[in-house]
Amino acid sequence: MSYKDLLLSFKRKSLTNQLVIIFAVIMLVPLLALMYDIFFASQTDRVIFLDKEQRLTALVKSTNLELSIKLDSLGIEPEHISSTLLHNEFTQVVEPYIPSNSGIRFGLYVPLTDKITVLGFLHNYRNLSPEEETLREREIFDNTKSGLVAAEMGNEPLFRISGSLDDQVVEYISPVVVKGKVVAVMWAGERLNPFFYQSSFYRKLLRYFTLGVLALVMIATLRTIKNITSGVDRLKQGLHRMENDIHHLLPEMSGELGQVARAVNRMAVSLTQKEKLEDQLRQSEHLIALGRLVTGVAHELRNPIGIIKTLVELMKQEYSQMTGIEEFTRAIDEQVERQDMVIQELLDFGRPTKVAIKECSINDLIMGVLSFSAAMLRKQKVKVQLQLDNKLPKILADTEKLKQVFVNIIVNAAEAMPAGGLLEITTSQTDEMIIINMSDTGEGISEEEMLKIFDPFYTTKEAGTGLGLSISYQSIKLHGGMIEVDSVPNKGAAFIIKLPIIS
Repeated sequence: MSYKDLLLSFKRKSLTNQLVIIFAVIMLVPLLALMYDIFFASQTDRVIFLDKEQRLTALVKSTNLELSIKLDSLGIEPEHISSTLLHNEFTQVVEPYIPSNSGIRFGLYVPLTDKITVLGFLHNYRNLSPEEETLREREIFDNTKSGLVAAEMGNEPLFRISGSLDDQVVEYISPVVVKGKVVAVMWAGERLNPFFYQSSFYRKLLRYFTLGVLALVMIATLRTIKNITSGVDRLKQGLHRMENDIHHLLPEMSGELGQVARAVNRMAVSLTQKEKLEDQLRQSEHLIALGRLVTGVAHELRNPIGIIKTLVELMKQEYSQMTGIEEFTRAIDEQVERQDMVIQELLDFGRPTKVAIKECSINDLIMGVLSFSAAMLRKQKVKVQLQLDNKLPKILADTEKLKQVFVNIIVNAAEAMPAGGLLEITTSQTDEMIIINMSDTGEGISEEEMLKIFDPFYTTKEAGTGLGLSISYQSIKLHGGMIEVDSVPNKGAAFIIKLPIIS
């Protein structure tokens, strides 16, 4: 596989796999260096110990063989060989080797008397007093006894390291055998250079420290990779949901991913606002065109309705003595009045009059509307709950148009609660707007209906014209405000009106 194929394969992998591969490559270099150091150092230590072992083995074997031959030549049974004889013969055999093997300590241990003889020094900087010599032999015996006993019991030579951390001695221990029986144990020891075992100690310490640092770096890196990949997954899931619903914003995140998420959210909000403005513009253009058509139709309908009203008046005068004529003319009058009301609504929608501006209080307008709507609300068993902000400033508005808006919303709310319910009206303000919120506990409005609720002639009522909310929407727009609806089916609906505060 070529370099380009490897690079292309790497790019096709997921972000998680890419990070893991990069991390593995980065960690491989120090790990290989550490493994090489461990192998090289172990080989160095092995060579040093092997050299000392061979040297000590050769010395002990030669002196042990010479001592065994001398003892055997005496013709004494092993159990009758005294400790004094052993120590004397050992001294005669070993003393010639001491001058040529400075730094090596020879010793003999006699199990029957539990005593040792030590010849030579690992390091001899001065002559020792008898007391110091005795103390030295006792310390040597304490440090070496376990190995001596092991060699005696096993009747096998052994190589080991004894002493403390800052004063280590390598020793070769071998039993002295006469006629198949162990009569003593001989050993030779050489002190390790302090630099060797100190450097070995610090080298091991450095290895463990390096391994610990690598482990911490590995844990931290894996945790970072997990955080990054989980954040990217959250972004991917959020963007996927945003594809289906632009109003669904990405979750809050920290770091650079959080900055990306916030930037995407700002873009989504901007797109939502732009989409909303475009919808309002389309609706306004649609309303303008429809208003022109409706105005013409209303004028055409008003003329024949006027003629019908005139003919009914003539019928009342000329045929007043005919039986049943009053019943017929009354029915015609009712239908004419109803059609005349519909025509007036069409004219109000198609040719909205200019607002008659004057200073007014929103709270007073709401209380005035509720006063003449109280009987209807009681009949519908609707309870009204008010939360009016007493600090609302007065605004410039057309009071009659605002009353008509409030009446339309209140009537619709009461009709949405045929079995009674709660109508909550609140007022509040921001720096630039007065906000009126009218919410009910009625049947609610479906999401599909909310998209059409302000469209002219759209209604869910059997006898409705579908112009009430359209006229209300138009009236609020004439005031430079906006009207919105929020609803959950079977849990009620809320109409939010926002009117600008104009000085």
